Amino acid sequence: MRFSLMPRKSIFFVLFSQHAENALEAAKALENMLSNFVRVEDKVKSIHAIEHHGDKLTHEIIRVLNETFVTPLDREDIIGLASRLDDITDLAYDVAETIQLYHVTAVRPAAVRQAKVLVAAAEEIRVATDKMERLRDLEPHWIKLHTLENQGDEVFREALVELFAGSTDPVEIIKWKDLHEKLEQAIDRCEDVANIVEMLVVKHA
Repeated sequence: MRFSLMPRKSIFFVLFSQHAENALEAAKALENMLSNFVRVEDKVKSIHAIEHHGDKLTHEIIRVLNETFVTPLDREDIIGLASRLDDITDLAYDVAETIQLYHVTAVRPAAVRQAKVLVAAAEEIRVATDKMERLRDLEPHWIKLHTLENQGDEVFREALVELFAGSTDPVEIIKWKDLHEKLEQAIDRCEDVANIVEMLVVKHA
């Protein structure tokens, strides 16, 4: 294995930006699937391809990390950020795949609202990662992500209220409770990215 003594200053941040763009693509594809519920199988396959690309980006980050002796960020922070970005994409695919496995025939409006919050959070992450190399001017982005996570919590609570008030089919309740929880987890992973970014700024101030 070839090791690099000097830090490869830009490559990690380039890969983080690519990972964030991929997560945004997954979030948008999921929101499109839920908002326009046709050709579901094709859309699930498309999201799966995005998720697979996210896995490749994570593996590439780890490969570069293993070949770099001096890194611009602590190794555990690089791995943590890559993992959280990958989680967003993984969960987007998890929602899409579960919808297909559950043979869902109609999407609940609250799920669309959750997906829109996820897209907004992923967009904020994409902008933040483009600024990460300088570790400056990032506070507005993590504040916005915390705000979006709070909005996600509110939509999740509304989703459960609507679900239990509007459905008497226990199977339907179980299916949609699971799906709403997965969407909430995806939004939570976006806040995890915000927490890592905030920690990095404090650590390197």
